[in-house]
Amino acid sequence: MSGKISQIKLQLPKNKISIKNLCKKNNWNYEKIIEKTGIKNVYHSSNKESALDLAVKAGAKITKKNKNIDVLIYVTQSPEYHLPTNACIIQNKLGLKKNIISFDINQGCSGFIYGLFTAQQLLLKKSINKVLLICSDTYTKNIKSVNKSCLSIFSDGATATLIKKNNKKSGEYIFYTDGSGADDLKLNFSGNQFQKNKKPELFMDGRKVLSFTLSVVPNIINQTLKKNKITYKNLKYVIFHQASKIVIENLVRKLNIPDNKVFKNYGKFGNTVSSTIPICLYELMKKKMIKKGDQVLICGFGVGLSVGSTIIKI
Repeated sequence: MSGKISQIKLQLPKNKISIKNLCKKNNWNYEKIIEKTGIKNVYHSSNKESALDLAVKAGAKITKKNKNIDVLIYVTQSPEYHLPTNACIIQNKLGLKKNIISFDINQGCSGFIYGLFTAQQLLLKKSINKVLLICSDTYTKNIKSVNKSCLSIFSDGATATLIKKNNKKSGEYIFYTDGSGADDLKLNFSGNQFQKNKKPELFMDGRKVLSFTLSVVPNIINQTLKKNKITYKNLKYVIFHQASKIVIENLVRKLNIPDNKVFKNYGKFGNTVSSTIPICLYELMKKKMIKKGDQVLICGFGVGLSVGSTIIKI
């Protein structure tokens, strides 16, 4: 027995920002930026809107008709609190039962894969039938107005994914961690690094993160295919973490993946960190571009540095 994705819901902030207007405002070269990122719009949460707020709104779209949740997993790197556990607050706000397992996972771009893996392991238990996996991040709150590379890529948003027990075997997973690259994408002046009069600030060394991705992810994808005894021919789609155009196009070229097999929507939503993969799945389901029985390879990579990959069956 394992778990299968039943439905996915999306919650975006109301503040939709055009990259073209952002470039005009800051006197940045729009053509140069769009050529690298491919991102036309990003979403910024307001000062009164937190990742937790977005998470609750996304979750409510599922729990309105599914109150009997056995496990609540909250994936975020934008926690409202270091304590208590944010998932406990979400449980209360959604009005879920109290005999429920609730916990947070501090993981970013590969966070959905980590959450899905954890959900499927828990669903092996007889007493667990439904898992609600919520991903929510608001990276933009910690980006300086002059940080062109981050402002033109990152976007805020939340997704809620309902995973139900079924009697089919789940796909095999491949994970990879390299903490030596932790400084390449980090939130400076946060946690125990906190400094008086210093606001937490997002830093990214784009070249190093790209180098890591192109040197590690292709091997992870090949291992995922081999371990699941599958080829691109048998896949409906390949969904990468929607980092940017330059990242995904280089991966596709390096892996020689047929273009019609790769689903991309970074242009519409930007890089929403842990929510990029479920947003892709949400769109595919909504537009009926995938059907029951289709197999999809999903791969998240980035902050950590971390990678997670698997095959899911719709």
